[in-house]
Amino acid sequence: IGVLNPGDDFTYVNDYIFDSYYPVINQDEKLIRPYSSEEVSMYKNFYDKDASEEEQKNALIYHEGIYMQNSGVDYKSDQVFDVVASLSGTVTNVSDDTLLGKTIEIRNSSEIINLYQCLGEVSVKKGDTVTQGQIIGKSGSCELNNDIKNGLHFEIYKNGRVINPEKSYDISIKEILKN
Repeated sequence: IGVLNPGDDFTYVNDYIFDSYYPVINQDEKLIRPYSSEEVSMYKNFYDKDASEEEQKNALIYHEGIYMQNSGVDYKSDQVFDVVASLSGTVTNVSDDTLLGKTIEIRNSSEIINLYQCLGEVSVKKGDTVTQGQIIGKSGSCELNNDIKNGLHFEIYKNGRVINPEKSYDISIKEILKN
């Protein structure tokens, strides 16, 4: 390993790490539910290997003859509901997928990413900065959960691994990152 001196000429493997700046959010901000309506209920649990058999059964998604473990939580309502940003952050991707429907990805820090899928409407675009509680879209449906007409699939990634949203609400980012 050589010594780096001011003025040395450097060649980087890629510039991506410098192009992907995401501001660090308030570490005391507490994660809120991705909806504000009291009419919304949980439809499918997050799959937890330590959960009861009944909870695990409710966390399986069946699609085209295949059972999959749910990597997030599915919410539903009888009426269309607003989807809100669970944390402040930067919209890093907006897409429309045949299987997952309209999707929004929000990076809240270098360690936390929130993913909102199966949306009916999207009201943000890539590069937008959102504040916690801001409406980012409306509930909808997708091929993966086609029996829900007003739903939302919500995932949280901490350092690239999914975590259970239901065990993270009302907890500060600082605490989530410690565990």
